[in-house]
Amino acid sequence: MERSKARLLVAVDDLRVYGSAIARPTGIQRVASGIAAALIQSHEASPVHVGGGVIREVALPAASSSARLARLSEPALRLLAFAPRGLQEAARGIARAALSQVSALRAGATVVPNPGDWLLVLGAPWISPGMAHATVKIAAARNLRIALLVHDLLPSTDPQWFGDSQGRAAKRDMDDLISAADLLFTVSPEVAAQVRLRTARPVHVASPADPLFARGPAATPHSTLTGESDPIVITVGTLHPRKGLPSLVRIWDTWVKNGDRASLKIGEVPTLVIVGRRHPQDGEFFAALEAHPRARERIQLKHDASDEQLAALYARARFLVMPSQAEGWGMPIREALVAGRPSIATDAVPAAHTSPYVRIVPAGNEEQLSLAIHEWWEGSEPERLAREISEHFVPRSWEDVATEIAGHINS
Repeated sequence: MERSKARLLVAVDDLRVYGSAIARPTGIQRVASGIAAALIQSHEASPVHVGGGVIREVALPAASSSARLARLSEPALRLLAFAPRGLQEAARGIARAALSQVSALRAGATVVPNPGDWLLVLGAPWISPGMAHATVKIAAARNLRIALLVHDLLPSTDPQWFGDSQGRAAKRDMDDLISAADLLFTVSPEVAAQVRLRTARPVHVASPADPLFARGPAATPHSTLTGESDPIVITVGTLHPRKGLPSLVRIWDTWVKNGDRASLKIGEVPTLVIVGRRHPQDGEFFAALEAHPRARERIQLKHDASDEQLAALYARARFLVMPSQAEGWGMPIREALVAGRPSIATDAVPAAHTSPYVRIVPAGNEEQLSLAIHEWWEGSEPERLAREISEHFVPRSWEDVATEIAGHINS
């Protein structure tokens, strides 16, 4: 008798928790949602809830429902950003637990898997407390196989930035899932190398797809910030300390100061637009802004940009700068490419190493970063690279990624 094909069950507890309250997902949620949707649409995968020891049918969160709740939750998160760090972390933990319970109550019929079926975890299981433990427990009890997409190992490799409760939960959950997984995927070769040091299981690279922004001059060039339309430099990412944003504040401070000494108009120093949600550990960044008021004159913050607004900002930008100290992938590099823009990034950004349209500088070397930014702003290299991007860059789709993952799972 021919053996039936193994089912692919995609555990989406974390996506439902995050999507129920936040309208604009982070990089990990974008990747996980994109792959999950493509697997469900084209590869007969089924989204499921695994918390509570029972596998149950669910749906991916709809953008419309997220937007409705976000009208209440996102203003609350913006207010919470002004609270002490400990209070922020406690409140976020309570919210994650409560939203996880709500998601469980809304789950549907029980799913009875067959031995050998796959449970695939794509996102950030620590967002839904208990998800990782439930996945491992159910897989062992039902003789299921676990496939896991690892976005990074930063809580283990760079613990100086992940000592909070969420960071500790992320480390514990990933350790447990990596130990239990039968098949592992990572978003970059760099993360794959780190994972291979910890396990003898197969590890495959499944680089994320590229976001569907309008490209280059076709993008709407209007400003979303106080009616301005001049070219800008842009940086994108949550205001986490590993993003290296204080270095940009110091570079812009020196730029404005030297411009004053040379009797230059302040308008000749470009505006730096920082696009990113606030984070409980963003105190160092705001302290740098406070300590360098000259830089603040040429820096604008955008904490809640929609996809349309972000595309417009990329269209205004001559280039992206990404001064990160540690990354698992680096989605803004790919966002910039889709928008037809090149990037300056540190060698800690894996996505930078896969593109010929990125100037790479050593992480933590502020002098080299400043030199690269000045040379690009004062020269024509960004426009030359933008022309090459327009002619040669082909975006990668979520279907491409899903097909790769499904191929390894079904092999």
